[in-house]
Amino acid sequence: MKTEDLIVALSRSGAPVAPLPSPSVRFGRWAVAMFVVAAAGVLLLGPRADLAEALRRPTYDARLVVTLLTSLFAASAAFILSVPGAERFRAQRLLPFAMVVAWAAVLATLLIGSGNASSRVLAFPVNWPCSYKIFAFCLFPAVALVALLKRAAPLEPVWSAVLAGLAATALGATATQLICPVDDPAHQLVGHVLPVLVLAMICAALSYRSLDRRIAVTSA
Repeated sequence: MKTEDLIVALSRSGAPVAPLPSPSVRFGRWAVAMFVVAAAGVLLLGPRADLAEALRRPTYDARLVVTLLTSLFAASAAFILSVPGAERFRAQRLLPFAMVVAWAAVLATLLIGSGNASSRVLAFPVNWPCSYKIFAFCLFPAVALVALLKRAAPLEPVWSAVLAGLAATALGATATQLICPVDDPAHQLVGHVLPVLVLAMICAALSYRSLDRRIAVTSA
């Protein structure tokens, strides 16, 4: 088939395409929906008994805020990257990782300040239900985010997959912090930060194939 004939055939078979909303609008819709889902999960499992008192402690609020910002910045960057040319500066994709470092730094500071830091971390103070909760809370946000990104045109599937994984798992960790009664920074580092990093890598690996259009073209 000649190129001219191919163009005519494609133009005749093409269906109307509705333009996607802007990255900020799509991010806002995702964030609101995921907050509702996360809140429902927290209420279903039951928030920690002293949540009202914990929210009045600056150290608890700092942990909660940096974890939430990690999720929001990662999701926002993922939506921006899904539209070619929408990224204004590269720091947009690096900011979520700065938040992860800030999250770990807050916990490390609290751990060192309370003494016996190395021995407490080496004791591997994991409360396994926390890891399970983070995993459960991140499932739906991850699937929804990847599906939304796939509808756009992500030209950097690796970055998109990593940011999507980090956004979903950090949101799961945020919800889990509202349930977990253990404030020991050693537990928070090993039982919350570490699972988020591991689950984010797993999510990224699973999401990459869906977001890489080269694989889709090759398969077709």
